[in-house]
Amino acid sequence: MRTCARLAVSILLAVCATSVAGQGAGPRAGRWDFTLQPQYVDGSSVTGGNGSRANISGDWGFGFGFAYNFSNHLALGGELTWNQADYDATIVPAAGNPGSSFNLSGTMETSTLRFNGTWNILATNFTPFVTGGIGATYVDTNIPDGPTQCWVDPWWGTYCGTPTRSNTYFSYNAGAGLRWDVNRSFFLRGVYTRQWIDVGGATGSPAFDQFRIDFGFKH
Repeated sequence: MRTCARLAVSILLAVCATSVAGQGAGPRAGRWDFTLQPQYVDGSSVTGGNGSRANISGDWGFGFGFAYNFSNHLALGGELTWNQADYDATIVPAAGNPGSSFNLSGTMETSTLRFNGTWNILATNFTPFVTGGIGATYVDTNIPDGPTQCWVDPWWGTYCGTPTRSNTYFSYNAGAGLRWDVNRSFFLRGVYTRQWIDVGGATGSPAFDQFRIDFGFKH
């Protein structure tokens, strides 16, 4: 899947480069950008304390964003993305626990709210750019974290569920890509981003590679 994502981005960028040769300055300054962001998050391995480990599969996700162009170069804005991916984990006993290691599989859900700055290197319709920002990432491992609990809702009546291990972490990202302002209302971007999630402890800040194509609208 990673190869497919890279190939899609490469094809888009090649088409953009061919189509916009010789165009003039892009009308970005003073306008808002709104983007729809289908994306592929590459697989990764995470190592924790005492040899615990998780292998997370790559999978598709989605997001949307907004930004204000202070000039043809500088834009500031925010993004909301979400993704879910399967994982295989090795769970090991902590110090003083005589139990044995065991393996489990599950699906991890993540969502990120982040604030980014983007610098378009050229003031033209077709330009490379760099981007980076900070945010918060919510991670739900879907590992049970207690007994089943039930609630009564005035609309739906009684429903039950099992709480799962989840938390929100500080995250940060950096990336680069190419942008094509097709006309005054529409643009496309091919973006590669690396995001670090500050889990802390022995796990540290694992990194995840994201490949996406943005479908953008200017207002």
